[in-house]
Amino acid sequence: MKHDIKILYGILIIGVLVSVFHILNDQGGSALGNIIDTLTITSIILFLSTILFIFLSFKKHIRKISIWFLLILSCPLALMSMTHMTKELSLRLIETTTPDKFAYNVKVTTDKYERDKIQLQNLVDSLIKVKTVQRPSELTLKYFEGKTYNDSIERDWAIDLPIGLEYKESIIDTLFYSENGNEIVAGLLINKAFNKYIDYPNGGIEYFGKGFEFDQKNWKPFKMLKYSVTGYDNYKECSERLRYYYFKKIGTYENELNMNDTRFLNKIK
Repeated sequence: MKHDIKILYGILIIGVLVSVFHILNDQGGSALGNIIDTLTITSIILFLSTILFIFLSFKKHIRKISIWFLLILSCPLALMSMTHMTKELSLRLIETTTPDKFAYNVKVTTDKYERDKIQLQNLVDSLIKVKTVQRPSELTLKYFEGKTYNDSIERDWAIDLPIGLEYKESIIDTLFYSENGNEIVAGLLINKAFNKYIDYPNGGIEYFGKGFEFDQKNWKPFKMLKYSVTGYDNYKECSERLRYYYFKKIGTYENELNMNDTRFLNKIK
């Protein structure tokens, strides 16, 4: 235990040096996130190590100001981080944070559900691929100089998805229906796209997901919600994270309602 104080200060110095390294090698503003992660990990390791040293040799360390300095320095961020990690772990162990009495329980047949998924996937693809989208519906007919026309909308007004990507596939991950099971009101969408900035200049495949509200009679049938997940290289992980946000985290951290909460779904009508 001769060099225990040096070990603790060594942990602190390494954390500071790694943070400086991130600052010097900042690319595209990523340094801040890396610094926060580094300081968080450093604080946890330093806090637990200091507690361990005090526990193993209480009489030796109880009067050392340097020990208490390191403990107080690392304590706030370490405790906040460990509390957050514990909460995150507990969320992963449950299916949803939506109260049972408000949990979505509308039943539709498997055939209808699969048909609707395919229909919406095709609709998303059409809104992405076509520069000008025509809505062949009587609701959008326009009359001008004795003739009737189907109205149209431009791509960037059709659906709120990034334009600068090469889309490969649209996947409807989950659908939610109205109380009678006839109308789709919301859901989760995952897109597979080629992103030229991944592994630049080679580019790579990226999966990203969004929540949406749906109104087939609206000019803009998909209303994309503000929470999204990005940067995944496979569908499964992207789906799990998207469901984590919309079925658990939003109703816990954001003081809002999860998507599978009937109070949220009923507000869409």
